Amino acid sequence: MNTTVQATAAEPGIITPLDALWTLIQGQTKAVRKALAKRILEEEQVAKARQEAMVKESLTKAFGELHSGRAKHNARTLFTH
Repeated sequence: MNTTVQATAAEPGIITPLDALWTLIQGQTKAVRKALAKRILEEEQVAKARQEAMVKESLTKAFGELHSGRAKHNARTLFTH
C-alpha cells in the first residue's frame, strides 16, 4: 500500500486537496473503495433525477400556460417559478 502523496506535474511541490483525497482513497481497502464509488454513483443518479423532475415541472407549467392562453410574452420569464 503506497500512501505517499504525489504532487501534480503542473505544480511540482504543491499538493492539492484533490491529490490528498486521492491518496486517502488509494490507501483504503477494495471494499471501501467500491462502497465509495457506489455511493458517488447513487448521489449522481439522485441529482440527475431531481434535475429531470425540475425540468419536467417547468415544461409542464410552461405548456399549460401556453395552452390556456396565459403564456407570458417574454420568453425569458416563461420558466420562472
